[in-house]
Amino acid sequence: MKKIGVFYGTTSGTTAGVVDELEFYLRKNDYEVHNVADGISSLSEYENLILVTPTYGVGELQADWENVYDEFCKIDFTGKVVGLIGLGNQYAFGESFVGGIKVLYDVVINNGGKVVGFTSTEGYHYEESEAVIDDKFVGLAIDEGNQGDYTPEKIQNWVSEIKPEFN
Repeated sequence: MKKIGVFYGTTSGTTAGVVDELEFYLRKNDYEVHNVADGISSLSEYENLILVTPTYGVGELQADWENVYDEFCKIDFTGKVVGLIGLGNQYAFGESFVGGIKVLYDVVINNGGKVVGFTSTEGYHYEESEAVIDDKFVGLAIDEGNQGDYTPEKIQNWVSEIKPEFN
């Protein structure tokens, strides 16, 4: 398996904590972590990607992702395999739970990439989400505030599922 590029944006630090947990389960693999606040110029160098964003507003990207969005939209994802992790609060923002990953998903798909790691919506209590296609989230949905005890196991299972899909 080729090197994995992990790209994330964080405002409060919660997403950085989830990325730390992700790193624990990637520790036996070749990977590099990038905070998108520092730019995404190296993103095109990876064939295997994990993109992580919390959702703000009504299904919107986190501010650092917003700042690089125009550049992100110009990336050719042909031949790239991408896993998505979205953070959100299913109760306080149940009308747009983890919607930020759908924004990233749309760009990856429209620019030729393959998204892996769709996950079940079971066990979540939200009103609706743009990030659901065919009754599955387009990536791993994390609610640290309400279900943080489940995060390590969710990440472990998800990483085990997506690694065989990587180039």
